[in-house]
Amino acid sequence: MNFIKRLFQQPQDYIQCPRCLGKGHVDEDDITRLGNELYWLPGKCAYCNSKGKVDPKIVESVAPNEVFLSTDRTQIERLRIIDRDPAILQEKRIFDERREQFIQQIIELHFSELMSPEQITNLYMEAGPRLSEEDYAKEKKELLRYVEKVIAYHQ
Repeated sequence: MNFIKRLFQQPQDYIQCPRCLGKGHVDEDDITRLGNELYWLPGKCAYCNSKGKVDPKIVESVAPNEVFLSTDRTQIERLRIIDRDPAILQEKRIFDERREQFIQQIIELHFSELMSPEQITNLYMEAGPRLSEEDYAKEKKELLRYVEKVIAYHQ
């Protein structure tokens, strides 16, 4: 699908967003339905840009549960993902591999090395960049919640 076609496509040609089911935001039910409990938080729907409707060609091009298509992407990146640009697909492969490695490391540290969620969090925080005290506390809290979520999901 090219940019010009999308630019002139009429809204009546759009269909209900299969990610958020037309709400414009993704909630816990959507996250569970799409199997992305470890990857998403509730919030704006990146698939439809919070509009509730999408071009049917997007559904043909990008799966509704695709983690890489997220709200932190620029409009240009979004279009490259939808258009299946080879360079962005390579970035996606690397992103997917790193994400899965991180999850596997958490599982290994907890279940094989018998580290607590707090110990795992501290390990990653020590290896991370230097942050202000406030940012460090915020990042640590967020990471701890994620580590606990990964562990609970795999029990």
